[in-house]
Amino acid sequence: MHTLAVLIKKDFRLMFTNKNMLIMILLPIGFAVLYQTIFGDVKEAGMPRNFVLTLCELLNLSAIPLTGLAMMVAEEKEKNTLRVLMLSDVSALEYIFSKIISVLVLMELITIVIFFITATQLSYLPMFLLVTTVTSISMLLFGAVVGLLSKDQMSTSTLSTPLMILFLIPPMFQNMNEVIDKIASIVPTTKMMAIINDAMNGMSILSQEHLLDFGIILAWILLGVVTFAMMYRKKGFDN
Repeated sequence: MHTLAVLIKKDFRLMFTNKNMLIMILLPIGFAVLYQTIFGDVKEAGMPRNFVLTLCELLNLSAIPLTGLAMMVAEEKEKNTLRVLMLSDVSALEYIFSKIISVLVLMELITIVIFFITATQLSYLPMFLLVTTVTSISMLLFGAVVGLLSKDQMSTSTLSTPLMILFLIPPMFQNMNEVIDKIASIVPTTKMMAIINDAMNGMSILSQEHLLDFGIILAWILLGVVTFAMMYRKKGFDN
């Protein structure tokens, strides 16, 4: 636990000194302020009530775990910090757990900021945090996979962009095209949006209608675990 605490402290310092990471941190918050200014009265703008909130949270869940976490691993590969850690009796499990916990805490903080910027009713916050946290676990696992496969920070964007498109675009445009709609039906972020929107309209998140939604989210978490385990066995963090 002491080792993990030291690693988490190091990771937080790394997150706030990396310029690319800072941009990703500020991006969903900046969009929340911008969209709330433009679509402040969502009824007059003809937008769904939770449009700004869910849109900015989609950006938060798609960008930071997939690119940010991978970028942190890649940066330590470039600076040989990772090799020093591995030679200092830091296990791979401790290393990746510290990254996942650090990024998850950061995402939670951004989620809370977005929530209050959009002036959503406070009683929905526990539900919102629960659903977004469960969904973000799969994103973090795939972000760890991208970190494994990335040789440097430049390659992280190349590898993470297809995943970002998969998790970000289908939920936003699912009603515009039949193909996109079919893809959206199996994407965890789409199910997250459905649960949140229904919950904010009075439906329980534990209702029978959402059992399949949670099942799909959990399936993606399992897929992330299996993919990470396979890639780690094949490549490891540092050859």
